[in-house]
Amino acid sequence: MNKILSLLALAATGSSAMAQSPVPTFTAQDKLDAASYYHIRFKNGSVELVDKGVNAKISTDYGNDASAQLFALIGTRQHFVLRSKNGNYIGFQGDRLTSVKEATQALQLTLLNSPVFGEGYYVISRVDDQKNSFNPHGGTGVGKQIGFWENADANNSLYFPLPEDVPTPTYSAYRDKFTKNEYAYKGNNSFRPERPLTLWYTKPAMGVSNPWMEYSLPLGNGHLGASLFGGIQVDQIQLNEKTIWTGTPTDMGHYGGYRNLGGIFVHDLSGNFDKTTKKANGYSRFLDIERGIGGVDFSDSQGTKYERRYFSSAPDDVVAAHYKATGDNKLHLRFALVAGEEINASDPSYDKNGEAFFAGKLPTVYYNARMKVVPTGGTMTVTKEGIEVKDATEVKVIFSAASTFDSNVPSRSSGDATTMATKVQDIVTKAAAKSWAELESAHVADFESYMGRVKLNLDDAVSRKHTESLIGFYNTNTRNRDSKEGLFLEQLYFNYGRYLMISSSRGAINVPSNLQGIWNDKANAPWNSDIHTNINVQMNYWPAETTNLSDCHLPFLNYILDNYKEKGWQNAARWGQDGQKVGWTVFTESNIFGGMSQFRTNYKEVNAWYCTHLWDHYRFTRDEAFLRKAFPAIWQSAQFWMERMIQDKVKKDGTFVAPNEYSPEQDNHPTEDGTAHAQQLITANLQIAQEAINILGAESLGLSAADVAQLKKYVEKTDKGLHIEEYKGDWGNWATNLGINKGTKLLKEWKYASYSVSGDKGHRHMSHLMCLYPLNQVERGDDYFQPAVNALALRGDEATGWSMGWKVNLWARAKDGDHARRILNNALKHSTAYNTDQYRGGIYYNLYDSHAPFQIDGNFGVCAGIAEMLLQSQNDVIELLPALPRAWKNGSITGLKAVGNFTVDVAWKNLLPSEVKIVSHKGQPMRVKVSGNTQKPGQEIDPYKFDLTLVKVLVNGLGAKVIPVETKDKKHPTFEIKALVGDQIMDVPAGATVTIDFSAPAVPTGIGVVAKKDAKKKQVFSLDGRHASANSHGIFVVDGQKVIR
Repeated sequence: MNKILSLLALAATGSSAMAQSPVPTFTAQDKLDAASYYHIRFKNGSVELVDKGVNAKISTDYGNDASAQLFALIGTRQHFVLRSKNGNYIGFQGDRLTSVKEATQALQLTLLNSPVFGEGYYVISRVDDQKNSFNPHGGTGVGKQIGFWENADANNSLYFPLPEDVPTPTYSAYRDKFTKNEYAYKGNNSFRPERPLTLWYTKPAMGVSNPWMEYSLPLGNGHLGASLFGGIQVDQIQLNEKTIWTGTPTDMGHYGGYRNLGGIFVHDLSGNFDKTTKKANGYSRFLDIERGIGGVDFSDSQGTKYERRYFSSAPDDVVAAHYKATGDNKLHLRFALVAGEEINASDPSYDKNGEAFFAGKLPTVYYNARMKVVPTGGTMTVTKEGIEVKDATEVKVIFSAASTFDSNVPSRSSGDATTMATKVQDIVTKAAAKSWAELESAHVADFESYMGRVKLNLDDAVSRKHTESLIGFYNTNTRNRDSKEGLFLEQLYFNYGRYLMISSSRGAINVPSNLQGIWNDKANAPWNSDIHTNINVQMNYWPAETTNLSDCHLPFLNYILDNYKEKGWQNAARWGQDGQKVGWTVFTESNIFGGMSQFRTNYKEVNAWYCTHLWDHYRFTRDEAFLRKAFPAIWQSAQFWMERMIQDKVKKDGTFVAPNEYSPEQDNHPTEDGTAHAQQLITANLQIAQEAINILGAESLGLSAADVAQLKKYVEKTDKGLHIEEYKGDWGNWATNLGINKGTKLLKEWKYASYSVSGDKGHRHMSHLMCLYPLNQVERGDDYFQPAVNALALRGDEATGWSMGWKVNLWARAKDGDHARRILNNALKHSTAYNTDQYRGGIYYNLYDSHAPFQIDGNFGVCAGIAEMLLQSQNDVIELLPALPRAWKNGSITGLKAVGNFTVDVAWKNLLPSEVKIVSHKGQPMRVKVSGNTQKPGQEIDPYKFDLTLVKVLVNGLGAKVIPVETKDKKHPTFEIKALVGDQIMDVPAGATVTIDFSAPAVPTGIGVVAKKDAKKKQVFSLDGRHASANSHGIFVVDGQKVIR
């Protein structure tokens, strides 16, 4: 126990692996025999310089005590050269550091203090250029050559550990040492998953430069993530915990980043396999996304079967793994727990009870991570290399981790190293005491309660291809994409989006999914794997309400409600010379604590965008208690904009516009008042505030009549961000190939500037089309609908991964299902880029979305878009099959949600709805519109096929009243469905089910509907037989028939 406490203390202070150093000792040229040698280790990535031999480029590697990684500084701090213990000097050839033999060829250097990390960290510059310093080319990591870059680059900072300071290998070093090679194996191409919605493979995750991104399979319980590799020689389970972040609540600059927690490495020591003749036969690796279970199966040459299963359990709050051998041979495994880089972790500590842990302190939180190994049979021993189990038939592994993150306190941390150790120990001990069957049963029941809410069936699509083969097949030609196997990939991808949301965003921790959900294998992930606010975190939650995962929306919504009132977001509203006195906002790059960077501080409308998420949750759930809780955030954001906006100074049209705004990432035109993006979002924010006041009551919210009047004025006079321009014909073939010709009307991105100020014709952000999606400010039939669709078309179809996700939704809202599916086809192309490349978007073989690199928002965007193709309700009308593509001729989907808290099932045949079930959970008015598609482009659907008065509509199995409602969309009529209770006609009550059978005729109800103009020509009687006024409303008798007017 004393040892554990001392290790906790070391972790808390960061003393176990000191990531800084005093100024090194410099050696005189004539004292080389007594030189002091040091590692030269970069802070970011924890890699250090390596002398690869004369004329070879200096590169980076993980720390060890080899003489090639020890250097003496010969001279003085102001003027020195570097000499390795191998006797070579560091020179410079071309644009990279190079090992040279002679001191006369050495680069003349000077040592400066790090401008980024302060005391104990340094940068090494040339004497004749002290503005630039050693920089690992292409970012941190192993094998990077060294050039020069600006001193302020955080990757330049380094320090000088002593020769004996060789760190315990962290995750990347351990992975690179032990997982590059594999035993011989033969894949099982005849594998048949237990559940159809399964990703499966015939090889371990390896063979490419980034197997984590390409092949690893994710598990998650909302905050604990695991990525599975399925190695035979060494099985790797990479681990994450959602709150392992650097950064603080008050950051306004360097804002930290999401970190890799580490991993469990399981070594096979059995001797039953080798790299030549002793093959692992029948190898398969899979992820069952219906149950949230990963697995690996294979056998040895003597017939023993090996089975591995994995899951991340929400009920028990653990990642669990199970290793089993069935046959003559037994398990002989070693389990090593390894910490990630740059998380200030203690060295892992193992004990004889089969447990291991490490712990640490980050700028805001303490954390603890613990593993327990529980064998069945055999022996268990502990060595410095890990926990070894021999001759067991089964081994259960339990892992959990937690931090002191607490969104209820301004510091965002409650507790310390000891409280975390106690908490995690308790979780692991309780889970380890349960049988594997108990753990699995609880996990599956919990996971299926989310995943089973929605089921998509595209023409009974199936596939017997493994996932990598299926992706290749899909992308070969159109015929393959339209086959049942092609449709299965689309069906699988939709469900995978829901799977990722369930796995990354649920539970009591109020932290949204970041750019990679909860999965990250690096210390320095792309864009810090941050909370990116100009589209990305919002897109992460686009499927939440529509695909029946409203509770998975809550970590993001509660994150907003926790932070809007705190110092970080309040300060952002007041930031700079044009800051406001009221309200809150947050800039583009932010962390989980409330801190942020200063990137694009003139992009301020994140507050308004966040408010639309709060409002959408209310619209879909009709939870007034939640709306009342959310209203202060909505109101303060509205106050911010009522103070901030100015009257239009250019057109002088009397409208209010947001000053000095930014249409996201349109850097050719970085500022303008009243961008469409800003105005559409601000309009939404103001209207949401007004509607919420109407629902909750101004007095109960503490608002005065003056407050309400001011809001009304701004709602009426704020520029709506809806302006039209004509295409000038200046983009040549780009536009004409997209169907845009001179004079075509376009929705404007900027109120004053033309579309042509953008230097990127196919720009990935469609920021001026917020009005179409995700907002609901234009609809089919109004003056702005077609210009918005034209502006969308002008962007083209090629895009980054997440941008394609947005376009699927936009084309669905444009009611063009075939175009939406064309974007889906593009989104399912295999991406071959692992580094930043916005022109190589698609998917990896594990179905992760590729920006490139991996960004999870694209997964969620496409998932939401497929739901939008099948059901829309943004205008308080349940629209069935609004953007059904022709390739989806027959199918069904159950469990989608509509505004008003309706659950909707719809089946279709030959591109038209056949059966519909709608459950009303809150008794809201039910309006329904029917759409579909035709066999050939250009055909018109017989409008009678959309007439719900002609088909069988029942409420709880009894007759219903179907009333036509006039809307802007004349081709697709809307109908209000009412329940009949005696002679009463009322809204469908809460708990009732409406069924629509398009194959059966309407059921007579004895009550009809008469238009007002016809009623004036006929005698109208009340139900008691008295004459009634022709202007009366209610149920009456007209020409002997009961009618509603």
